Amino acid sequence: MDYDVIVVGAGPAGCTAARLVAQAGYRVLVLEEHPAAGEPVRCAGLVSPRTLEAAGLGSDVVVSAVTAARIHGPLGAVLSVGGGRVYALAVDRAAFDRRLAEAAADAGAEMVFSARVTRLEHVRGGVRVRWRRGRSTGEGTGRLVVGADGPNSVVARWCGLPPPPAAVRLWAAEVELPHTCDGTVDLFLGRAVAPGWFGWLIPVGPSRARVGTGTAYGEAPGACFRRLAGRYPRVFGAMRVLRTTGGVVPLGLRPKCYGERVMVVGDAAGQVKPISGGGLYPGLLGARLCARVACESLASGDCSAARLSRYQRLFEERLGREFRLALRHREVYLRLTDRDVDEILRFLNRPYWRRVIAAWGDTDYPSLLAGRLLAAGPWAARFWRVYEKFLRAGEGIPGE
Repeated sequence: MDYDVIVVGAGPAGCTAARLVAQAGYRVLVLEEHPAAGEPVRCAGLVSPRTLEAAGLGSDVVVSAVTAARIHGPLGAVLSVGGGRVYALAVDRAAFDRRLAEAAADAGAEMVFSARVTRLEHVRGGVRVRWRRGRSTGEGTGRLVVGADGPNSVVARWCGLPPPPAAVRLWAAEVELPHTCDGTVDLFLGRAVAPGWFGWLIPVGPSRARVGTGTAYGEAPGACFRRLAGRYPRVFGAMRVLRTTGGVVPLGLRPKCYGERVMVVGDAAGQVKPISGGGLYPGLLGARLCARVACESLASGDCSAARLSRYQRLFEERLGREFRLALRHREVYLRLTDRDVDEILRFLNRPYWRRVIAAWGDTDYPSLLAGRLLAAGPWAARFWRVYEKFLRAGEGIPGE
């Protein structure tokens, strides 16, 4: 074999897995289809402080801190929460990715950019990977392949891995937008502006913000954002778009994230939080577990699917319950009417519930807050009402 591990994809999860395996003394190749790590940016770049710690990065990649949120209901309700501590950090996502790629290279991983994987095949003792770089081609063999190549993973398709439970399509942009950078994120709910998802405005400077919306259904997310901007002219009226992006975000873990001599990680594995769509923290956790199992398997000389299944078990032990609970709450939210959503926001807009949300809000572990909100009358009533419908219809409990 030319390499012990071939990693497809130089995003945060792929580079973290590559770095850890290379640090253990194994030969690692990283193939990235784009010319550089971190480009193009397809992420709002809003992370928890623990994500920055998990990445091993400092505050120099942080552009602003989030200390509060305003949640705009579809019929006019507004719930303002937070204050008193930092809940999230807006980071320079391109710099974030570059630092992790540099760390992988410093650890000894061989980095090849502008390399689009075109074919994978099992060979005796490993996997052969072929790629194209411009007009040239290349190939290499590895004892193990790690697919970190995003939601449309070539590696996952080659393995025939089942898809994640759900997905949303996003439209996002970085914009010039005069406003006060007060550390508050705005979230927008409603079937017209974000069907099955939410819209967002993240301030990253006195006159710069990241905006966007998503949809879980067939409508174009760009059209949803135009309606969002039209509905809130005081917020978006002076906006000038600098650059746009978009894509698909998987929600929830693939039922199987491994195969014969293969593991997938990050977005390719569906290691994305079902409520917020954030994938950096679970992807970094997945990368560490993937690297751990890779090193154990390489040391034992056994890279079979049975051996690699330990990776999935370890991840589900850490975040499986969190993902299942999030999927349950998401299923309930999808069945709420706009009137339901506004009524719940108005009910929660009371000192007691604002204190509960401020105390228990956690972007990585939303079940901590969700459990407390089950005591809130309107949310609890609708939550259990939807569950009863599932049970009567014989559909089982969502997320199970």
